[in-house]
Amino acid sequence: MRTPLWLPALIVLLACGVPLVQGAVEPPPQDMPLVEKKAEQLSSKATSPLGVKALALAPEKWKHAETEHFIVHYRRVTEAHRAVREIEYTLWFVAQSLGATKERYAKKSHVYVFQDAQEWITFRTIAEVPQWSGSFAHGDELFLHIGGVGEGFDSHTLSHETTHAVVARLYPRQRWPRWLNEGFAEYMGSATQAARKGVWTKGMQQELSDASIPVEKLVAMQDYPTDRKEVDRFYESSQKLVRFLMNNYPKDRFPKFIDAIVGDVKFDAALLQVYGDRVKDYAAFTKQYERFVK
Repeated sequence: MRTPLWLPALIVLLACGVPLVQGAVEPPPQDMPLVEKKAEQLSSKATSPLGVKALALAPEKWKHAETEHFIVHYRRVTEAHRAVREIEYTLWFVAQSLGATKERYAKKSHVYVFQDAQEWITFRTIAEVPQWSGSFAHGDELFLHIGGVGEGFDSHTLSHETTHAVVARLYPRQRWPRWLNEGFAEYMGSATQAARKGVWTKGMQQELSDASIPVEKLVAMQDYPTDRKEVDRFYESSQKLVRFLMNNYPKDRFPKFIDAIVGDVKFDAALLQVYGDRVKDYAAFTKQYERFVK
């Protein structure tokens, strides 16, 4: 009997202790159909001001399609297919990891897929995002630069940014702290790819050699650093903290930890509230965390 394509991902989820949501076990198909539609046929035409600016760039060249969970605007179907395959899977995986039912992410988000590098640079300037941004999420919308054939394809970044958009859909009007938002997206960037390939999550995780920001300073940070090197240090440190929690404590409790943090419970109190049976006290947590490198 032929093994279903989704079975390796399900095995990884179960092995990692990810809470599975009833009715949403199977991941989306690898070959997801992409049927082109006219703009006036789309089920949702409401885009953000930034989306309006994107569609204003050579508007006659934009094509449009819908999937089960996204409305996709693109130039070429090749890049659109690559993007859709990744973002639909990431949506499914993140929702499973957070124990979210389909009702919580029923609203479709808009996705803008850029292929031309110069056009992306032009839009990035209009959007006033950092020049090193390869792709980015804005609320629950995605603005993606997907290079053409031979230009490479960064699945980690795509999963990272899609995670941001999914979080915005699952937690509307709830602001995650910077470290949690970026750390979770970085963790999902690796975990999603591991699940798709049917391998152990830790096998996709690289050593965090620059994750040197102390926990107390990290969880207190309100803004991103301005120096690029410090930005990298912030991202690694954030990933380290989320990875430690996900790797060392029951994963099915992580949504409860998020609820506590978003509910303005201080980090140390939230830690003991959710994982108190797994760690003696905050000093013991700090000692374990300082030794954690991967």
